[in-house]
Amino acid sequence: MDPLSWSGSRADRIITTTLDEELEEYRLLAYLQRVDAHYREYKLYPLLDDLVRRIQQLRDLEKRAEDVTAHMATDVIGLDLARHELLRRPLPTDGPWAMVQRALERTLPPLITARERGQELREELNERIHVEPVGVVPLDAREGWLLLRQRNEALVYAYSLPIVRELDPPDNHRYVRTRYFATWTLGLSNTYEHIKAELARTGPLPNPATFAFESDISLPRIETFLPLAKRITYELVSTAPE
Repeated sequence: MDPLSWSGSRADRIITTTLDEELEEYRLLAYLQRVDAHYREYKLYPLLDDLVRRIQQLRDLEKRAEDVTAHMATDVIGLDLARHELLRRPLPTDGPWAMVQRALERTLPPLITARERGQELREELNERIHVEPVGVVPLDAREGWLLLRQRNEALVYAYSLPIVRELDPPDNHRYVRTRYFATWTLGLSNTYEHIKAELARTGPLPNPATFAFESDISLPRIETFLPLAKRITYELVSTAPE
């Protein structure tokens, strides 16, 4: 992913911003408008992960630009006797790295603001989700089932915390792998406990860890409800005593 191109250009076109600053401003504006539209619909992912990655890539590029600028030698124009240093001509303000730095100064602040707004919205929506274990949680809860209630249905996902995990993911939800399994209609005979019993009878785990999630408000399942449920599951399972 190219952090300076908002239209999805190839990764080798890392500094497309320097070619047409006005065009890149329009692209950035369109990207931020898309983020705002998703936030208004309570859709957090994958854009929140995308923002975290882009900001980190831009900061890495900023560091490289500073390192390159610091080692770029220009003409000697004098001598500072007090500091015992050579005085060199300043770098031109229209050079390629200067243009990259201007692009970073223009791009990073609105992206950071968008990320912070997304994180605040995530915390607000997280408060609207309620979780409860179904039955007794086994000592080893690194795999089991998540039941996501939407209206009168419970969507069942198998979850696991694999030993080999993504290194430094943008968010904790990526530590938890899930796979859709089935949808159950909730009712007097189909309670969470009944669903867990059926899963234990037909599934690979005799006493699977099972967590039921309900939300006060309607949330997009793929973009928000499931990722937040995975974040909560990671916090519950990773902090559980061994």
